[in-house]
Amino acid sequence: MHSVSISPYFASIICTKNKQKFLLPSLNKHHRNLQIRAMRAVVQRVASASVEVDGRIVSEIGPSLLVLVGIHDSDTESDADYICRKVLNMRLFTNENTGKGWDQNVMQRNYGVLLDGVFGAMMKVSLVNDGPVTMQLDSSQPSKNTTGVAEES
Repeated sequence: MHSVSISPYFASIICTKNKQKFLLPSLNKHHRNLQIRAMRAVVQRVASASVEVDGRIVSEIGPSLLVLVGIHDSDTESDADYICRKVLNMRLFTNENTGKGWDQNVMQRNYGVLLDGVFGAMMKVSLVNDGPVTMQLDSSQPSKNTTGVAEES
């Protein structure tokens, strides 16, 4: 079972699955006038990836997924839950037992997911693509808008 929690104090969204934690960057309050309709994630299959802040590596992974997430203050826990569920279940890896491509997800391979960094910091993200394989996910919710006024059908 996966869970999602949003913490305004720590400015983060944390996805957990099987006791692994995946941290998504938080809401950006400076872009309130944009008409964003969905949380967006760009998922890349990588041989390795790392995040550096102030000359120090703050997070790194080997073979797995690197996820770049765009979050707006109108996004909700259901948006984060959808993105987390989709990322954790994307079948982007070859099954080593059968040789079948595009058959296993990060949980089946016991891989982590690099989503974290330091909120508000200037980060250097380094990666070595595996493929390259790049996917885009949107947590589209047609009825959501940024004005708080219900849209008419």
